[in-house]
Amino acid sequence: MTRAVRAVAGTPPAKPEDAFSLYDAEEAVLARSEAMLAGLSDVAGGVQALADAYRRGYREQRRLVRMSDRMQLDLQKANQALAEQRRDLQALNAALSGEIEHRTRLEAELRRLADTDDLTGALARRRFMEIAAREWLRHERSGAPVCILMLDLDRFKLLNDSFGHAAGDAALVAFVATCRANLRTLDFIGRTGGEEFAIVLPDTPIEGGFTFSERLREAVAVTPVGGADSAVTITVSIGVAQAWQGESLEGAMQRADAALYAAKRGGRNRVGLKPDTAAPERT
Repeated sequence: MTRAVRAVAGTPPAKPEDAFSLYDAEEAVLARSEAMLAGLSDVAGGVQALADAYRRGYREQRRLVRMSDRMQLDLQKANQALAEQRRDLQALNAALSGEIEHRTRLEAELRRLADTDDLTGALARRRFMEIAAREWLRHERSGAPVCILMLDLDRFKLLNDSFGHAAGDAALVAFVATCRANLRTLDFIGRTGGEEFAIVLPDTPIEGGFTFSERLREAVAVTPVGGADSAVTITVSIGVAQAWQGESLEGAMQRADAALYAAKRGGRNRVGLKPDTAAPERT
């Protein structure tokens, strides 16, 4: 019937292959739609891959940030620990420095006590002998004259018995102070016994040693000991010897000691010079 209508209307008859041309457009739209959907699917896959990659990167970044935070916290704790250790070390160093300073002062004080007589401040016998030995070596090398003096306070036992040991101590202190007031910086005095002392005069011949000894003897005799109401006077006997070339320190001390005994035997409060006899026990 349709073909008839078309024929009647003057429409050319359709070809056999165009029988279903009414759906060609729909087929084309569907094909394009499928192609678009396929393209969208590809795009969606790419977007999904991009999203997955972003998600992985974001998670990794979060992990790194958390790791960085932990590292920062650990570093802060480590810095605090180091600061505490530094403060502890500074306190320890301060304590150690104080201990070293204290020990240094203590050693110096012990050395001073070992080197000097605690009562009078004169050199202790051991220290006196050490310094005198060095001076003797210089004398032997250079040939410079040197005198040694042996000194003994007169009737010191009687002073102790009459006025007490406090007066005896005061006499010893006053005697050494008088000696130091007359000594040069290169001279030195040592306490060799209870009331016995020795003096070394470097670069001094026998004449100078005798002159010094007389001046010192006179100064001791006019120096009062004790208070104004109970002052006492003391005297000293002195033996002087000039070292011989090649003579030992002990030998010169023995000759000076013999000279001291001669002064004692001669009446005390005087200076004796270089006898050749050894000195017996003094009183």
